[in-house]
Amino acid sequence: MKGFIFTNFIDFIETSHGLELVDEMITNCDLPSEGIYSSFNSYDFDELVSLLTYVSKKTAVNPEIILEKFGIFVFPYLIGKHSYIIEQYDNALDLIGGIENHIHIEVKKLYNDADLPTFRIVEKTEKNLSIIYNSSKGLTYFAIGLMKETLNHFKVNGTVTIDKSFGAENGVKFNIELN
Repeated sequence: MKGFIFTNFIDFIETSHGLELVDEMITNCDLPSEGIYSSFNSYDFDELVSLLTYVSKKTAVNPEIILEKFGIFVFPYLIGKHSYIIEQYDNALDLIGGIENHIHIEVKKLYNDADLPTFRIVEKTEKNLSIIYNSSKGLTYFAIGLMKETLNHFKVNGTVTIDKSFGAENGVKFNIELN
């Protein structure tokens, strides 16, 4: 996993819970990197799992909630780093729908070793988007946070839900609906 996720996660925890928890987390988690991350290097995903698990236990906050809030937190970083991509979209559903066939292609140009999730559009209308998300990392709630912040970025109200009737062996089906 790319280091910018780790550096942003540490910033997120510091912002939301303080530097003391960051120090505790890095000290008490058995991290091969010793908690020293560079944005452009890659690190073992298990380190993020360890950090997330530690914060969840320490704060008694469900990991899914932490991941969603982290997705919201990291969105401005991604917009800032990749504004040339985002500027090509004039609405939230087109941006979310363009992840697989545009945004991830651009990301792969920058980070050819990135292990990116896949997004497949099932249905798209002016007010609704249904997509199938597949990831080897299972960061479903991080993706939800990013999508919710995409709606906020475009100043539209809407919901992002998981279709519980969809078979999990095929990925996660998200429904994004604008109000």
